[in-house]
Formats: sequence, C-alpha cells, structure tokens
Amino acid sequence: MHFTIVGAGALGTILGAHLIAAGHGVTMVARGARADQLAAQGLVVRGLREFDLPCTVVTPGTPIATPGVVVYTVKTYQMSDATAALGALRPEAVFSVANGVMKNEQLRAVYGASSVLGCMANVSGELLASGEVSFTRNVRLPLGALPGYAGPSPVAIADVINAAGIVAEAVTDIETVEWSKFVGWLAMFTLAVIARSTTGVYLENPRLAAVGVKIVKEAAAVASARGIRLVDQSPLPVVSVATAPDDASAAAFLRDIGRNLIAQAPTHRMSALQDLEAGRRLEVHETLGYACREAARLGVPAPTLGLGYEICAGLDEMRL
Repeated sequence: MHFTIVGAGALGTILGAHLIAAGHGVTMVARGARADQLAAQGLVVRGLREFDLPCTVVTPGTPIATPGVVVYTVKTYQMSDATAALGALRPEAVFSVANGVMKNEQLRAVYGASSVLGCMANVSGELLASGEVSFTRNVRLPLGALPGYAGPSPVAIADVINAAGIVAEAVTDIETVEWSKFVGWLAMFTLAVIARSTTGVYLENPRLAAVGVKIVKEAAAVASARGIRLVDQSPLPVVSVATAPDDASAAAFLRDIGRNLIAQAPTHRMSALQDLEAGRRLEVHETLGYACREAARLGVPAPTLGLGYEICAGLDEMRL
C-alpha cells in the first residue's frame, strides 16, 4: 500500500518512518528547511522506537502520480494552503490526524465525501531543532468511514498501519470517537495555554480543574445538540465529567488524571504549549473557535468556552 504524508512534523515523521520500515511506499510532502532536512538526513526518530531511514520527499505542488492513501498531518490552520497546493491529487482515501473535527469538513470540501475518512490520533511526539523526532506516545489511532465514504476498506488501511507498529484500528463510530476526544481536548488546550505548565500540574490544580469541568460540560452540550454520542476515552472521561452529580465530583476526575500524569509522565506537555513556547501559531480558531461557532449556531450556551477562546486567541495574537 502506498501512502502520501502531507507534513513532516512529529506525527508525520513517526507515521512515515513506521510505514517505510514495514516495507510500504511513502512519499513525504514537506517544504522549506524541513524538506531540506529530510533530503539530507531522512526520517530520524528516537524514543519509543528508533529509526534512521532515507525517504522520498517532494515539495507542495510536485505532481504525485499515484498518491494512494493521503494523510494530512499539518495543523488545521495550514489545511487550506496544503489542500490548495495538492488539490489535484486523486487519493484512494484521505484523512487528517490534526486536532479537532473541522478538518473533516475541510477535506470533504476539496476531495468530496467519497474518499474522506475520519481519524483521531492519540499518538504524539515532538520535532526537535536537529530534525529528530522524540516519539513519546503510541496509544491509539482509530480510523472510520464518514457519511458518504466509498473508498478502500478502513479495516485494510488500519491493519497496515497497525502492523507497521502504530496502534491503529478501524471503528464504526468515528464521529463519536473524534468528538469524545475533542470535548476533552478543548479543556486541556485552554488550560495548557493559560497555565503554561506541564499537563499533570494544571489538571491537578483544583481551580483549573473546575474551569476544565465547565468547558467539558459546555462542549459536551454542543456535541449532544449535533446528535453525536460521546463516550469516556483518553484524554478525559468526558461523559463521566459531564454527568457527575456535582462540580466537585466532576473535577475529581480531572485531578486524578493530573496526579497520575505527575507520577507517570511528569514532563508531558500539550502540543499547544509546545507551539506557544516556540512562538508558533495556535490552532485556536479552528478548534475553540469552531466549537464556539457551533454553540452559537445550535443555540447552546457556552460562556466558559467563549471566554477561553478569547483568552487563547489574544495570547496567540501576542505571539505572532
């Protein structure tokens, strides 16, 4: 199976290296200094698994005759430019591992519903200045058909990725999976940007955990208004939080996760915090902003989401 991976940051590099090592054809699409790094040193991964592999790298706009399965690993705010540069591609299937759920709408607008899969990535790492990627998390990468999908079997694609060493699976309820992550991620994103601390520290803090509870409840109400069923899953048990008998009980879920992270992964940082500290743009309008726009469209009160959005958007503007 051939894969075209658009973006060679942490996750794109991790995925590409695993697939190449497993014997699959991979075309990496990158630009600028990162493209030069890949041409010079290939894919270099350290951490949970280690790779030093040459790769085929092309720049956006280069014709790709047989793209196969196209995986967008760029940030959501980069999707419009990336799809515009590669819109002439005719993928067998296409999905994005970016945060949030707006990415599916972006891809369907370019490629049509028939080739777009949903995906939720609980796999992560950090791209270092040297060009190496620190591979730190390999929990779950579910794929599933969105309404109207008519491409290759999601089971076949997930099986290839899983056999290569990334924990992947095909699911029949991908919108539930994506939104269940998104609801919890919104709280963690907001708190990470405001607190500027490791994940465990801000989740364990009682005041910040209380804010996180409000965000989860409001975002869960948006999902419910869209008719999307939620489940408890990583990173946060959003159903348990949203349906807890009182706010203190709900906050206890977040604080317990915080304590576990402090003990087991004390250096874990949200990618948003990594971006903020590096002076990179945040995915705020495409995630928090999207949730707020959906809340307004559906008539769902979301004051804490709205306040979090304004704070994070303001901090993002100060970094630009």
